[in-house]
Amino acid sequence: MTIRKSLAAETAHHTKRAAALRGLARSIFINVVCTYLLYRLLEPHFHPGSLIPLAVSGLLPLFGLAYGVVRQRSIDVIGLFAAEDIAVSLIALSLAHTAMSALVGRSLQNAVLGALFLCSVLIKHPIMLYVARQSVTGNEAAGKARFDQMAARPDAKHVYRTMTLIWSLVLFAKSVMSVVIALTCSTRLYLILSPVSAYGSTALLIWWSFHYGYSKLGHYANDSQVGTKEIALPIVEHPI
Repeated sequence: MTIRKSLAAETAHHTKRAAALRGLARSIFINVVCTYLLYRLLEPHFHPGSLIPLAVSGLLPLFGLAYGVVRQRSIDVIGLFAAEDIAVSLIALSLAHTAMSALVGRSLQNAVLGALFLCSVLIKHPIMLYVARQSVTGNEAAGKARFDQMAARPDAKHVYRTMTLIWSLVLFAKSVMSVVIALTCSTRLYLILSPVSAYGSTALLIWWSFHYGYSKLGHYANDSQVGTKEIALPIVEHPI
């Protein structure tokens, strides 16, 4: 009997994990792959330097965000990041008069994102909580309900606030580094050094987030019953 229960629990766990991965893959495909492909499709049909392809391709993440808010009562975090990145790029390119000023403007993307992370901590809705929820549940309703129960506990709130604050500080530091590279290096060298430093630091940050989050909250993975009476409230009542 015990073996059957264990197998049933393991099967349910794998099913939920598969659903979460499908939801995450769907978000990445729409907000990253489709956005990029649409941009490349439109780019040859406009004069060099036109902002229209970038603006039109940016509509996909916005549609994804709207769908998540209206239909799923949740925010597609990947779509949010993609929309922010495109919006800052559009503003920077439209205001820039030289290649250097355009690169400096693009370097401020991480600063804007860092400010969003910091503000989310101040209003007690840390962005990393929503990043973790989407990564773990794929925004599936059943998985979100259980995740929100865990996330409402005091230790989980502290972990996600800490993670979001660290991300905010690192994003500001990445922005400063990118601005320095833009001001001191040629455009060609910037296009090499900036992505390398950005992706390298992001990879380390993601690794730290998983390690830190699991070390602090990993014990909840085997907790099949999270007491609903202990749930506090803002996260479940206002999921977006």
